[in-house]
Amino acid sequence: MSPSDMIDDRPVSMNHVIAIEATMDEMKSQHEATHQMLQDVLTRLGPIPTHSACHSPAPSIPTSSAGRKKVSLKPSFPPEFSGDRASGKAFLTSC
Repeated sequence: MSPSDMIDDRPVSMNHVIAIEATMDEMKSQHEATHQMLQDVLTRLGPIPTHSACHSPAPSIPTSSAGRKKVSLKPSFPPEFSGDRASGKAFLTSC
């Protein structure tokens, strides 16, 4: 149906209403089936850890760093700012 057809104040055909209701019922059934499948998947996966538990180290992992060299990355310093206003944005971006 075109937008100009929707503006008309013509009576709506009952066939259109019935078709829309049937489509909505089908979509609702699909939504309910999808929801049930997702619930089943979540049940099979078991409890989901909280955000804080994801970042805490597991107690069975040894924390000893004997024999390993600690590596740390440091960003380089930005170049000296020349005072040129045209290159100011590039300097701020490098910071």
